[in-house]
Amino acid sequence: MKSKLQKQLWKLCSEYIKKRDGNQCFICEKEIKVGKARHVGHLIPSKTCGFNLRFDENNLAVCCYYCNINLGGFGAMYYRKLVKKHGQEFVDNLFRKYEEHLLNKEKWKDQDYINKIEYYKEKLKNLH
Repeated sequence: MKSKLQKQLWKLCSEYIKKRDGNQCFICEKEIKVGKARHVGHLIPSKTCGFNLRFDENNLAVCCYYCNINLGGFGAMYYRKLVKKHGQEFVDNLFRKYEEHLLNKEKWKDQDYINKIEYYKEKLKNLH
């Protein structure tokens, strides 16, 4: 069940980020054609960040294929751009969440996925 819920959550989450951020790569600032070249990238990589940050809109931004895949997310530039846009405290809060994940290794239950799915459904509804 979790795999299905996780896929559903990522679909809604990435849809929200793409609508929120539009078609400009957060990292290189180039315009991206809608389609497979438009990705949603993570400042703190999804493989290591845990579920809370994997689906945290503050850890996500639209990125082009080149920056997200060929440059491996270009973490240093992503970091600099996020600090410039939101401030150091904003980024420090993300890293605090990451450190908490390393200490606690939280496991999501089905209800956690369902709650976050409902959260992004509401966010998408409010964007229109």
